[in-house]
Amino acid sequence: MESTTEPASQATVTLEEKITSDATSMTHATTMAKPMTEKPMMTEKPMMTEKPMTDKPMTTKQPASSQGQKELVMEGDSCSTEGAKTPGQTCDEYFTCVHSKLKAMYCPPGTHFNRANGQCDWPDSAKCPNAGATAAPAPTAAPGTGSTGGSTGGSTGGSTGGSTAVSTELGTSQDTGYKVVCYFTNWAWYRRGKGKYVPSHIDVNLCTHIVYGFATLHPSTYTIKTHDPWADIDNEFYTKVSGLKKTGKAKVLIALGGWNDSEGSKYSVLVNDPAKRKRFLESVLAFIEKYDFDGLDLDWEYPKCWQVDCDKGPDSDKQAFTAWIRELKTAFEPKGLLLSAAVSPSKKVIDAGYDVPMLSQYLDWIAVMCYDYHGHWDKQTGHVAPMYDHPESSNHDFNANFTMNYWMEHGADPKKLIMGMPTYGQSFSVNDPSKGRGLNAKAGKGRAGQYTRAAGFLASYEICDKVQSGGFTVVKDPENRIGPYAYKGQEWFSYDDSSMIKQKSEYIKKMGLGGGMIWALDLDDFRGGTCSCEPYPLLRTINRVLRGYSIPEPTCSV
Repeated sequence: MESTTEPASQATVTLEEKITSDATSMTHATTMAKPMTEKPMMTEKPMMTEKPMTDKPMTTKQPASSQGQKELVMEGDSCSTEGAKTPGQTCDEYFTCVHSKLKAMYCPPGTHFNRANGQCDWPDSAKCPNAGATAAPAPTAAPGTGSTGGSTGGSTGGSTGGSTAVSTELGTSQDTGYKVVCYFTNWAWYRRGKGKYVPSHIDVNLCTHIVYGFATLHPSTYTIKTHDPWADIDNEFYTKVSGLKKTGKAKVLIALGGWNDSEGSKYSVLVNDPAKRKRFLESVLAFIEKYDFDGLDLDWEYPKCWQVDCDKGPDSDKQAFTAWIRELKTAFEPKGLLLSAAVSPSKKVIDAGYDVPMLSQYLDWIAVMCYDYHGHWDKQTGHVAPMYDHPESSNHDFNANFTMNYWMEHGADPKKLIMGMPTYGQSFSVNDPSKGRGLNAKAGKGRAGQYTRAAGFLASYEICDKVQSGGFTVVKDPENRIGPYAYKGQEWFSYDDSSMIKQKSEYIKKMGLGGGMIWALDLDDFRGGTCSCEPYPLLRTINRVLRGYSIPEPTCSV
């Protein structure tokens, strides 16, 4: 689908609806046992997206009107007309009445709120009276030296308030045979402040393969289509990212699917119909050629177990998915195109949805999403990505070690298995801290991050901001079976730090796996200065272990 000419014609969703994961997925939304409606990771483009409250000046006055001087409206103010829109102070800002309360929103980059038609529009058409005004920059926590370590007894982080110089030196990685697969998300550019991520932020020295998320499946023609024409085509993200292949350092694939696009029956209808598979194949070959990608990454979540519900799909999905992959591989191989898939870490989904030996035969690699084992959907705290089984785990199969061994035991070639690692954490709000704040404490969704703006989810740099702000107790497992978790009051989040990422990368080498994968580039501390005095501290850690990255681990403390 080609780009529309007016941004106002695009779908209106909030940033929370778009994101993680996600996934995120901001993940791929691998969730092991959650309700399928709980994690909207990849939805329509947010032409009017949620704005962090810290971006909006709260005390300035609105220019005088015919009714005289009155205070600027603020998020949370009462309103009476559901869906009514009110202009904000800056040209891209406005408020929408949601459940009788005003909610701060903003238009995507390069557009303004048009007061005449209540839509995001081109600046020439919007004629914003405040043109030139900008929102106050979001505050950034001063880097400090707060502890991110501790024993099971925990430790309290704090900030020194000092500043840390961030190294801008770019290193190089060696061709060791290991893959480092990096997911790029086309919605992270809608974030504000230091959360904004665009193709120019990608360090091609840190990835052997870059996967662009996401294209989607047309629900009636069953052909591949662009998900966000505004970013993908109008702002040339497709060609900017696929153009990185010209460096000779990385291959670039387009990913199809994601969590929200996997809702419903359309992928099942496609794979179970040979004629529809043929039509899809023709469309994807043309798409890849048009936008100069090196191949296709399949992110249907999941065959038979649609959005983790294994009662929804037909048993035939398993073999039909295999047939689809076989046909794609047969067409791709003569053209030198790559074919990969992101797959579930869940034993239940693996058994129901995947013919493992056949996937291993036809796919160039299998990216196993070893994260989102636990999250707010469990209604209790848990670690996002356990490395090994923990005695307090609510499910002893929910860890990367079990998952990777299970894939191998069922016929996957270890060299084709790519182990996924999160550059984000799952966050919770503990119901009653007086009853304990360890693993399995009763809890709901955690507070949304300042930049990612999705409840129950935090980018790694948002986690570092919180820990360094002081007052958080950081708990580390002395046997390194899981990464850290931290709590303060009702706030609780779990994540992988550089130490755990290093351990997982060493595990990849020890087990003879094909490499590592991250979800996602924009969730690491890609600018540096928050978690480390170097950019991409988690991704660089993977490359130091797997690919001999030329810049040593920094000795600075942030």
